[in-house]
Amino acid sequence: QQLWMLAGRLVGGYKLVGNAIAQYARSRGTALMNAMGSPENKKNSSIAAKAGKQKISDLLELQRQVQQLLSHLPHANEYCALKHVWEDVINPSNELEETNMVAEALAKYVDACLKDTKRQLGSSSSSPLDNNGNWAEAVISGVFCYLQAKDVFEAFYKQDLAKRLLWNRIVSMDVERHFVSLLKAECGAGYTSKMEGMFQDMDWSRETMSRYKQTQYQDTGFGSGDNSNSHKVEMDIQVLTTGYWPVYPQYPNLILPQSLVEPQNKFSEYYKSKYQGRRMTWQYALGHLVVRFKPKETPGPKYELLVSLCQALVLLQFNEGDDLTLPQLQAAVGLEDRDEMERLLLSLSLGKEGSRVLQKRDHDADKKKKTRMNVHDQDTFRVQSNFKSNSRRIKITNIMMKETKEEREKTVEAVSRDRLYLIDAVLVRIMKARKTILHQQLIPQVLEQVKVPAQPADVKKRIETLIEREYMERDPADRNRYNYLA
Repeated sequence: QQLWMLAGRLVGGYKLVGNAIAQYARSRGTALMNAMGSPENKKNSSIAAKAGKQKISDLLELQRQVQQLLSHLPHANEYCALKHVWEDVINPSNELEETNMVAEALAKYVDACLKDTKRQLGSSSSSPLDNNGNWAEAVISGVFCYLQAKDVFEAFYKQDLAKRLLWNRIVSMDVERHFVSLLKAECGAGYTSKMEGMFQDMDWSRETMSRYKQTQYQDTGFGSGDNSNSHKVEMDIQVLTTGYWPVYPQYPNLILPQSLVEPQNKFSEYYKSKYQGRRMTWQYALGHLVVRFKPKETPGPKYELLVSLCQALVLLQFNEGDDLTLPQLQAAVGLEDRDEMERLLLSLSLGKEGSRVLQKRDHDADKKKKTRMNVHDQDTFRVQSNFKSNSRRIKITNIMMKETKEEREKTVEAVSRDRLYLIDAVLVRIMKARKTILHQQLIPQVLEQVKVPAQPADVKKRIETLIEREYMERDPADRNRYNYLA
């Protein structure tokens, strides 16, 4: 502060100190973003996600410190403009992959914040951002508003939002809606329409289930003294609109036990009678339930396992106490995807300590000491007879909850495909308005109107595609000019 006051006595002194502060912010911010895109992080997606969230947190802390410094310097905002500094830090020049990584890391950071109970309840925290309760505003104004790859952030954020809603990971619905409202204020209603649709689906599902349960209660008969329903499965169903939610794998041939088929059929009949003409598709990959578990050989307590539907179907096959192989379980469950069955068995047998309810025996166990981390068709599984856990209610991590490398690549690929369609639309709109235009004028106009990161080479490829599809043509007299074809 003293240096700032002394610099004010010199001609251009404020400007010199302001430039030094901006250079400091640029060098520190660039170092953080370069560490995020290191080769080690690119190889390991889990390490990259953890490091990315930490770097976003560090960047927000850097912004807070710089802003706090400027707030103590008179007229500092006039001589120290940081807008272009943060734009350059958050969007590395000519590095589309790194910009995508920043967008993904920001989405994962927001996901972690929204699932953090202490942060939502306003508990004491080491970060001043958390104590002030303004982390959402800091994320939007400090990182998101400068981010060019907003479409990548949207794709990953929607995936994480869907998982939080469907797997009951919501800590505060008010905070979730508030964050979406901030996104809407920044990017418009079109950006958040699907996110708001997810909230509407959850609200509508609660109302539908309430009406359905009331109908079932009346049909059963109040006070009839009938205890036949005491052992029936209590089912809660969420009705999702196809266009709002991410696409999930379909398992149409799963063999459900009768205890699940009956309530499923009852709800289907109720729904079709109330809403005629609507088509229902059951998303078994999203189902989750509570299974009571107790090994027969041990006189220990009963446990409650929180598992996915597919995991529960696998566990039910061991009620008879037999040793089963992967192909046998596939046939019994009706799951055709071998890789998914392998992931299910590994999560039940080689998960974290206290959740290994199945015991895996390798077919070549006599030749080696260590258990393999994959499943051979001849490997056998049985119930862990000496299972013990300090918790009576055990959550067995569902592999689908962990984002795989393939899932991440599919998300980025889908966003890249949508960008191509956006460039096509901008090209056609410009050509329709101008009718004819030079190549040197067309490229800058497209890059200016496309709100996502794009390179001139991408625009040139889309121009060639549109020429092949006869939306436009090269002028026969001037190969550097394009004409619009009506």
